[in-house]
Amino acid sequence: MTSSTLMPALSPEQAALVRGNERVDYILREQRYIIQNPDYFPFSMDAVLLADFAPLNKRIHRIMDFCSGGGIIPLLLSAKTQAEIKAIEIQEPIAEMARRSVQLNGLDEQIQIMTGDIRQLTKPIKEFDLITCNPPYFKLDSSHRLHKNNCHAIARHEIQLTLDEWVEKAALLLKDKGKLVIVYRPNRMDDLLEALLAHHFAVNRLKFIYPKPDQRANGVLVEAIYRGGRQGIKVEPPIIVHQLDNSYSPQMERIYYG
Repeated sequence: MTSSTLMPALSPEQAALVRGNERVDYILREQRYIIQNPDYFPFSMDAVLLADFAPLNKRIHRIMDFCSGGGIIPLLLSAKTQAEIKAIEIQEPIAEMARRSVQLNGLDEQIQIMTGDIRQLTKPIKEFDLITCNPPYFKLDSSHRLHKNNCHAIARHEIQLTLDEWVEKAALLLKDKGKLVIVYRPNRMDDLLEALLAHHFAVNRLKFIYPKPDQRANGVLVEAIYRGGRQGIKVEPPIIVHQLDNSYSPQMERIYYG
């Protein structure tokens, strides 16, 4: 997925975008640089799988990425589409780092990283064809201990944003028949489906993620259509991350390395 040994050398101008204890990773398949900081939540396999799952075609002209973190999903999508991509991240230091990753790749004209709280959206905009979201998975309750690092806690728990809130805001931004694609946890599928139905989404595609062939699914990729009518759910062949010998499956080799 990433490599430091195969990464093209940075120019002095590019190197100047990297600060303090930050590092630069290089995404091999998409040939993208990304700046990461050990103090912030790093991008995960879930984000990579979500970007691979996203439906990109000639009808997709404007994309929004919710809960964007360091900007990994916009960077990955930019390698596969000419669409305009906007992203929103609530934590300014992380959004600022993501903007420098965009600069590092020379993608300023295609990707815009914004700092903001999507809960402040109150009026329909209806401008986007596709929204991607790798949201916090865990409810804010006693069953999951909060990470001592606040940036990590916000990325993992519904501290700043609940499930119903981000689904509601997606409905304000999407055009009719626009698509919302999500990576989530199977044990919260009932909550997710309830929120989607409440805001006029119909689930169109599902793809489960299994750590190994003999283990239970620990992730699910979901595509939902806004006001598109129920067309039946297509359950796609699952993703198996690792083979029994702990090596990556052929699917993951393709997703990571092409």
